Amino acid sequence: MKSAIDKISRLLAQETSSSSASSDAEIYAYALKILLLNISAAAGIIVVSWMLGTLPVTLVTWAAAFSLRVVAGGRHQPGPVTCLLTTVGIFTALGYLVTAVAPRMQEFIVPVSALGLVFTLYVIITYAPVTIASKQFSPAKRSKLKMTSVGVVVLWAAVVLAPAPATAGHQAAALGITAGLVTQAISLLPIRLPGSKLQAGRYSA
Repeated sequence: MKSAIDKISRLLAQETSSSSASSDAEIYAYALKILLLNISAAAGIIVVSWMLGTLPVTLVTWAAAFSLRVVAGGRHQPGPVTCLLTTVGIFTALGYLVTAVAPRMQEFIVPVSALGLVFTLYVIITYAPVTIASKQFSPAKRSKLKMTSVGVVVLWAAVVLAPAPATAGHQAAALGITAGLVTQAISLLPIRLPGSKLQAGRYSA
């Protein structure tokens, strides 16, 4: 797999720039690895949640978290396999938990979701976007990413808090969106965990 990615990245680099082909090849190789990682994670989430019967809620939970992660960054695992397993494990577990819990807390969906959204906004305003020493953003870019992150949460909040029939499907989806956003917000907190690191950026786990 690695050799195939290297061959494709070198081919792409030579087609776009002959003067900096080596540097471009590394960029393409990294982008291809991230793309394959995200596709694999999505496929794993779909397969496992489908087997558990929680596919719709799991997908909306993952979509909410991923859309925020793209602009706010978050915690990364040390290797692609660990990242893949962590992503699939977390979101399939969240989807299962939300599906099981939502019918039992119908009266509390709105206040719980509101608290989760407020927590997410606080974390974003305080910490987003996260950075590492080797990847710093200019103040203008940081401000833009922070405002975009706030906008993502506001859009999801409009979906969660919009007037809608009190159906079990809508309540589970609302709770799933909140769970996804809160999970991503937690990954922004400067808490040191063994083997993980905070990193800004448009990547997966």
